[in-house]
Amino acid sequence: MLEPVIVTALLIVLTGWCAVHCALVLAGRRCADRRLELTEIVMALAMVAMMAPALDPLPQVVWAALLAACAAWPALLLLGHAGRAGRPGRAGRPGHAGRAGRPGHASRAGPGGWQHYPHHALSAAALAALVLPLAPTHQHARGAAHPGAAAVPEWTLLALAAYFLAHAACGAGAMLPRPADAARRAGARPVLGPAAPSPCLVAARQSVMSIGMVYMLLGMS
Repeated sequence: MLEPVIVTALLIVLTGWCAVHCALVLAGRRCADRRLELTEIVMALAMVAMMAPALDPLPQVVWAALLAACAAWPALLLLGHAGRAGRPGRAGRPGHAGRAGRPGHASRAGPGGWQHYPHHALSAAALAALVLPLAPTHQHARGAAHPGAAAVPEWTLLALAAYFLAHAACGAGAMLPRPADAARRAGARPVLGPAAPSPCLVAARQSVMSIGMVYMLLGMS
């Protein structure tokens, strides 16, 4: 009987660490994309609130609105990026090549860049769908089953759980050491100023968030 409580408490601590790490990376101004970090902070806090509703001071409707915004924002940015990339003569415009050399623009193609926007949009949308069925439970603390529990089909929950499990496995694989990376770090020059976030910590954070999603999705199925 204690296993679910221990797992939930462990995930609460780890997901809270994800929110703190996102905030530190955002404060250090060395993140790949500040917009992704902001959405991850909201998603991590929402996951903590869902796993520990007694410590949640916000109504579920507020969380649903925040998560819906976190899902719409990356989707709109991705559509805008796709529209700009599809314009003819975009790469040949004056000043475009020099702008791509800036750290803030070149980093969008790397970890945390445009290829991660669909994942963030899906994660926020899934959390918003999970928050809404939980709202009647907090408003009416009775033994009867809340009608919103059947709002999300079970096959959808299982499919999402399989996706996030695969995403967590990919993040765990990214944390494995590679000889080429070790050699490149050994020959790299020291960088002055705030250090860039460790790729291993970023991968660990993404894996923890995906594992938390799997845990909540399976709990709702």
